[in-house]
Amino acid sequence: MSEPDPLAAHAEAHEHSRPRGALARFLGFLEERVILNLATALMLGAMGLMFYEASSRTLVSESHWWAEESVRFLVVWSVMLSLGIATRKGNYVRMGLFIDAMPRSVQRAAAWIGCIAGLLFSVMVVIAGTLGVIHLHRVGMQTESNLDLPLWIVRLALPIGAALYATYFIGVAFDLLRGRDEVQPIAQ
Repeated sequence: MSEPDPLAAHAEAHEHSRPRGALARFLGFLEERVILNLATALMLGAMGLMFYEASSRTLVSESHWWAEESVRFLVVWSVMLSLGIATRKGNYVRMGLFIDAMPRSVQRAAAWIGCIAGLLFSVMVVIAGTLGVIHLHRVGMQTESNLDLPLWIVRLALPIGAALYATYFIGVAFDLLRGRDEVQPIAQ
């Protein structure tokens, strides 16, 4: 039997220790039931199209012009939608060995620096992505294949995903203001 993952156990315990108001329950429902299911469906669609394209090339030596581009768009949307949720659930690379060896005050400072840097990054991506989407909408650019999808719809994944990612850092900031660390509970 494998040993339980301490980081996953902590993330789960941390998630259940928070008081859950109506807004938090709604956002949790939105994350768990809507966004993750949509991201999963998009990834499954991409996998199905990849299998179809590979089978078609192998079995009948026929390639479909629309499949590669569709897979690319589906994967980008899936990843961007699930990025913030995955981070919130602790599915990211953390410099635990380095940070855990530091004094508690340095750990708190590093948590604030990481939170602020992540939030600034997310906001910059939202702004840049939104400006790009507005420009693409204005010029009416289409995708490069015969799919002729409006490119602004495809690129809308960037600001939406970055906004969802920013919600993670906003939650971390609230936790830090309350004296809680997003990864390690603060010793009392």
